[in-house]
Amino acid sequence: MIASAARLKRYAPGLRQPVHAHGEAHLSLVLAGGFEETDFSGDCLAVAGVVGLRPQGLRHAVRFADVGALVLTFASPARGDGGVVIADPAWSPVLARRHLRRLVPLLLEGGEQGVEAVWDLLALCHAGGDDRACPDPWLRTVRQRLVEAPGQTRLTDLAHAAGRHRVHLGRAFLAAFGETPSAFRRRAMLDRALCLTAQGLTAVLAAVDAGFSDQSHFNRACRDLYGLPPVRLMARAA
Repeated sequence: MIASAARLKRYAPGLRQPVHAHGEAHLSLVLAGGFEETDFSGDCLAVAGVVGLRPQGLRHAVRFADVGALVLTFASPARGDGGVVIADPAWSPVLARRHLRRLVPLLLEGGEQGVEAVWDLLALCHAGGDDRACPDPWLRTVRQRLVEAPGQTRLTDLAHAAGRHRVHLGRAFLAAFGETPSAFRRRAMLDRALCLTAQGLTAVLAAVDAGFSDQSHFNRACRDLYGLPPVRLMARAA
């Protein structure tokens, strides 16, 4: 069975979707922005770089972030024996850059390579525990500030406001969220720039708003994380 190419969906800032059900099992890879999801197990925050396993019949409600979201959605591959691949809903940890850079272009291309990329994503989802366990309130505040204004926020100032040393902030953030605050800040800048571009802002203005020095800096960050420049990535969401 050859899976169709992934669909890159754009969601408006602050969009709310009431409780609804999905008729087919699928996977969702959050490329930028994020959303809060409520299902039978409670509330979950989906951020850029995580993969959601969505079984058939899943019922949930969703509220998208203030900058909206860009989500790659693709059908679950089929097992040779006809069995169910995705039986229960789950979210992966934030995937490492090396995995995103390799897999995203293949997922967008579809075909045999796209199917293999989906299987690799499924393997990564089960490779370890969820590193999004509930962190301390001060760490959640730091992360939220980085999401809201990544280009205007200095990590040293955030550490000082939290009453922590900058080194302590780095260690605690890495333990709680699986990446350093500086890497998260760069990812948050890319999230914001991509979401603004999806809303119709020019790449130049989106780059500056997100904190990049210029459009070239934005282009490099996108290619570094997802293996594609913004123009090629966003063309799939047209």
